[in-house]
Amino acid sequence: MKHAGWIAAALSVLAAVIWWWAGAGDARSAKASERTGPPPASIAPAVDSVASNPDPPRPREATSSATREDYAARLRAAPDYLEFVRSLTEAASNGDHAAQFYIFRALDYCDDGYRGYFNRKGVRLTLDDALKFESTRWPYNTDEVRRVHARCHTLVETGQELSRERLEWLRLASKGGFPLAQVIDAQRPSRTDDPTVDERRSLVAKAIRSRDPEVIFEIGNTVLDSPPPAGGEIDRDHLAWYLAACARGFDCAAQSEIVRELCRFDPTCQPYETLVDLVRRASGNDFPDLEARARWINEKIDAGDWEALGF
Repeated sequence: MKHAGWIAAALSVLAAVIWWWAGAGDARSAKASERTGPPPASIAPAVDSVASNPDPPRPREATSSATREDYAARLRAAPDYLEFVRSLTEAASNGDHAAQFYIFRALDYCDDGYRGYFNRKGVRLTLDDALKFESTRWPYNTDEVRRVHARCHTLVETGQELSRERLEWLRLASKGGFPLAQVIDAQRPSRTDDPTVDERRSLVAKAIRSRDPEVIFEIGNTVLDSPPPAGGEIDRDHLAWYLAACARGFDCAAQSEIVRELCRFDPTCQPYETLVDLVRRASGNDFPDLEARARWINEKIDAGDWEALGF
């Protein structure tokens, strides 16, 4: 367990990072979440007709899981996020809540990536300058700098207000009942212009009923000012939700997106390690208790016993 501290800290970052981006983004968004009008149309001029309608029509049928998976796969594979956003804007503007959410995901990635790697004291760095800066600090992440630049530079160069627009799309998807959007929306900290704790808990209560493994994982990143489980620690309970999500089919494999992200902060990561391996290494002797807690969580989800889970 010599290096468990590294990965424990990295795992804890996941629960805290949502609070960080929300605070940084909302500080510039000036109550963007209060907006109840149409979705942003500046990226695609073709949505002018939707912009005049304060309540864009919903699709006749709910978005299928296959369509959602297609959007997720397309986002992972997209070399240019501006083109990805444009490809979904018409569907999103017509009320496709999955499309709205994945536009949010693309904008959020670029907003966060450019703020993290390319903005220094109000100055926009070139790719070469960003690579030089990143090579001087740990964890060295020059590959991700190149990836962010490749995916996002054309989107950023359009001058879109990414921080504001991403929250507008998220709000639309959440209000439309898209479970992943609801649980991400619930991760924003309580502010005068954001959901209260009770409102955020209500969003999670709706989202968890989907039993979506990714929703279950994101619940582990959602701080709701809840008391810890009996005899448990609040900073370890999120690990049990991660394990519950893995058991339900969330991608926890070695080299999965979440494992790559965590291993940015742990130089001892091995190529064969899964998320379960990382949790086991971080929790040490507490791992059996976390496994038991994860099994209990999944039993309650399967039984629809939302009250036992606090929802």
